[in-house]
Amino acid sequence: MQFRNRPLLQTNAVLFQYQASPSIRQSAPFCSTPVHLLLKIKPRSPQLSSTTRAIDSYKANNPRTPPTPMSGTFAVYKPAGVSSASFMETVQRKMEADPDFINTNMTREERQKRKRRKMPKVKMGHGGTLDPAADGVLVLGVNEGTKRLGEYLNCSKTYEVIAHFGCSTSTYDAEGTVLDCHTTPDLTTDMIEQVLQHFRGEIQQIPPIYSALKIAGYKLYEYARNLESLPRNIAPRPVTIHSLELMGDVVYDHEYKLPTKQATAEEKFQERVFREAGLKELLKLGNKYAEMELSFLAQNGDSESATLAEPLASEPQDAKSEEAPTVAADVPESAEYRANTSDAEPDQPAGTVAAEQESSAAEVAADHPIVAFRATVSSGTYIRSLVHDIAIAMGARAHVVKLTRTRQGDWQVDKNTIAADDVEEKELSEWAPKAKFYMKNGPLADYER
Repeated sequence: MQFRNRPLLQTNAVLFQYQASPSIRQSAPFCSTPVHLLLKIKPRSPQLSSTTRAIDSYKANNPRTPPTPMSGTFAVYKPAGVSSASFMETVQRKMEADPDFINTNMTREERQKRKRRKMPKVKMGHGGTLDPAADGVLVLGVNEGTKRLGEYLNCSKTYEVIAHFGCSTSTYDAEGTVLDCHTTPDLTTDMIEQVLQHFRGEIQQIPPIYSALKIAGYKLYEYARNLESLPRNIAPRPVTIHSLELMGDVVYDHEYKLPTKQATAEEKFQERVFREAGLKELLKLGNKYAEMELSFLAQNGDSESATLAEPLASEPQDAKSEEAPTVAADVPESAEYRANTSDAEPDQPAGTVAAEQESSAAEVAADHPIVAFRATVSSGTYIRSLVHDIAIAMGARAHVVKLTRTRQGDWQVDKNTIAADDVEEKELSEWAPKAKFYMKNGPLADYER
């Protein structure tokens, strides 16, 4: 290509080397300067005087740059009767009134996703599920604090639990149906202490069938509710019981009552099959209590297993027998159940029946005491299973009637947690400063109003 030979203009320009490119040829087709030589005007540097203020960066001064939301973790006291996810959503809805917690740096796709699913504006997660019937410490993470919740899933936890002796249930707590009954009128603290020493330290635990553990993509309680057989056996899980102690004496005079709804024969058979599979695995590890319970099941439940195995195999998975017997032949009804379900005879005064029911209930309470425990355990420990196993090792039956998580990591009740009443009844401005303080300083800091 021939360039016209014209002299360069005398300006304050400087020459610099530049690679030839099609864009330059298209933008300046009639340029008289060779392609590899271009003009660049020197920018004049401003003369700053003593009164001239230096210009800050754009990001710091641009009013459209959204502020960074607060991030961190804090703890609340979850009340009994509500799930962890539901109570967490209550906290989220409350915190939406404070813009400091709202993340305005979300991408457009994330904002649309939260709007489509009607999710709260505050990003939040919790560090470990509490059963709906349990109360206590629930650790919450806000925004970037959700990335630290894994620390609280693997930390040690402390629980206070009240066990009601007298019967075992399908869920190992007061919400389930009665599986087996056993009176314990002579229970003493010495008898309990002799058994507790075998449950301290590292042990193998069979998780309850009513739990959130997953097999083949489904949770265990889904199999239990549909009376379905498990795809494979659940192996015992290694857990550590750091401390396990009694809280007071055995109490016979109390207000708790035994559950009255009896489990169906199918529910009992399912629990038996699940339990036997776990006990056989424990027996391989040399657990002496597993051998005792297996021998008891072999002596008392062979006839029931033989009669129920065939109907369960042929019944559809989602079917549940409505006419199944409510009480198995080898499990007697409790006296309280008989007292509450007996009808008055036509020629018998109603007052006499009520008096007999009250006396029968008093006898039942006298034979079925409650015992309080405090346990500090590792992650993955099921307190319901621990109480269930302790009672069986004593030759008794028991279930959990009250469960409180008093500590999770460094978060403790009545020390650095926000009360449930504050969250539900008070304004956000009254408890938000405490949440912000712990989100910024951590659980070990001392909060002062």
